[in-house]
Amino acid sequence: MNKHFKQIYELSHEPVRRVIGLMSGTSLDGLDIAYCYCSKQGLEVKEHLTVPYDEKIRSLLVSVQSKEQVPLSTLCILHTKLAHNYAAFIKMAFKKWNLSNTDVDFIGSHGQTVYHFPTKERTATLQIVDGDQLAVATGLPVISDFRQKHTAVGGEGAPLVSLMDEGLFRDAKISRMLLNLGGIANLSWLPSINSGLEVVSSDTGPANTLINEALVLYFGKEYDEDGAVARQGIVNKEFVKALLQDDFFKENFPKTTGQEIFNLGYIHHQMDSFGVHLQPKDLVATLTQFTIDSVALAMKKISNHSPFEWYVSGGGLYNKVIMEGLRAYFPAHPQRYFEELGLPPDAKEAALVAFLADAMIMGKTFYVNDRDVSLGKLSLAI
Repeated sequence: MNKHFKQIYELSHEPVRRVIGLMSGTSLDGLDIAYCYCSKQGLEVKEHLTVPYDEKIRSLLVSVQSKEQVPLSTLCILHTKLAHNYAAFIKMAFKKWNLSNTDVDFIGSHGQTVYHFPTKERTATLQIVDGDQLAVATGLPVISDFRQKHTAVGGEGAPLVSLMDEGLFRDAKISRMLLNLGGIANLSWLPSINSGLEVVSSDTGPANTLINEALVLYFGKEYDEDGAVARQGIVNKEFVKALLQDDFFKENFPKTTGQEIFNLGYIHHQMDSFGVHLQPKDLVATLTQFTIDSVALAMKKISNHSPFEWYVSGGGLYNKVIMEGLRAYFPAHPQRYFEELGLPPDAKEAALVAFLADAMIMGKTFYVNDRDVSLGKLSLAI
């Protein structure tokens, strides 16, 4: 047996695997890195941080993400370049945490989604950041490309977070709604095990993506800190109602979407169609309400008005207007904090990648469209 495959085989028999999880979402704010211990008892985040992208990297990512036409040279170069950027970021994290390669067994890398196209026939999705380049640059095995097998068996490749949520956070008696408010909002509905109901995982629509685009265009800011700009604007309630008539919100759960659909160009087109004219602050306020209403609509439909407690992760957690709006929709449903589940909310998505990578090494499969599938591809360091 090749010595590197032997190493992986031996890892699968270790009681605790030490895994680095890497995640970069649609908000393009930086790379989330989590250092996790994975075992039969679950997953423990030992360290985590976010390394912000510099303006050059972020601009390159913005130029290719969710665009129908991009230079192939840019996409090709980014596929390799980002892997080496990630390796440098990992070394920075190791220095901060006083770790070395001997403290890590393998890396899970989600990569950067540059296009996601769900259709009734077959979903196509593309994540860049080459696993082989990252493995050689770090000297550690890398598991990457988790979404492709999901789509190959008829899934939509997103959201994947419910695979971890169900395994770690489903309760026998208490129903839970776990929201992630990143660029796009998604949720995991975890009805109590005793209820006999099925887990549902779905995107709900935009979370921060439209708000952030508006902030960049009109205010030169990357996001609306604390929802401060939204508070200064006036919501156009009729336009929010019109936006909620989009076909996406009429589709059955589960479903996925992305910036390919929900982008500022789409909003401007809808404004023209309905004859709506909004000042920048009013636009931000209206887009923020659109996020609140679309997320709440999904929560109500999926839970079917049954009692639940809810948890929030992602950048939207820090937008006070969004959180106040959601609490107003669900005053009888207690909001809990992810720390109560033993997971820092800012580390959740990177921890998910560590969870999926560990599952691949351990031979764990997930049930997708009536089939047991293994997610991820292995890249050896040499």
